[in-house]
Amino acid sequence: MFLVGYMYSGKSTLGRELAQYLSDNCGIATQFVDTDQAFEERYHLTIADCFRKYGEPMFRKLESTVLRELSDSSQQSAISSRRTAVGYVDSQSAIHNTQITIVSTGGGTPCFNDNMQWMLDHGLTVHLRLSEEGILRRMAVSRKPRPILAAMPPEERAEYVHNQLQQRQPYYQQAHLTIDVENPDIAAIARNIAEWFSSRQNDSNR
Repeated sequence: MFLVGYMYSGKSTLGRELAQYLSDNCGIATQFVDTDQAFEERYHLTIADCFRKYGEPMFRKLESTVLRELSDSSQQSAISSRRTAVGYVDSQSAIHNTQITIVSTGGGTPCFNDNMQWMLDHGLTVHLRLSEEGILRRMAVSRKPRPILAAMPPEERAEYVHNQLQQRQPYYQQAHLTIDVENPDIAAIARNIAEWFSSRQNDSNR
């Protein structure tokens, strides 16, 4: 499952909560990965340094590689998990041996190198939708402001967010599910996504 959305929409926080909920309440072995963190571990380079040293085109190319590597490794893990269950798991309990990976993507990830279409073809995608006002509100109180925005005056920052969000919305809107995250109740949002995911799983098993 891939989580997409603009910065400050809570993809990483929600992804961890959702993974825990699916494991604890749905019997689904779930792991969580963050593409930004995976990028920095893979290349031993912070994203800010990559932008500064090599530019955005190179970052986007490497980012796409990381995205695909994460999906490939999670699929192999799921295959191995299912193979160990062959011979003693019946169809009613098969879902309890399912293993999935929840991938939190960067805000721009879906918008480059056909990444959004690739995610749609390789899993379920969830768009965490947050209004411009909500983004700016969370940005103002963030203890880790994005470097590109930290030096901007409020008016310029608002214009930047508006323009970039307009460019990215067509990609986000292709997701299989869009869920509003204005309400900061992470547990409730995770439960709603888990219920949707379980219903999709049940439909595919019929």
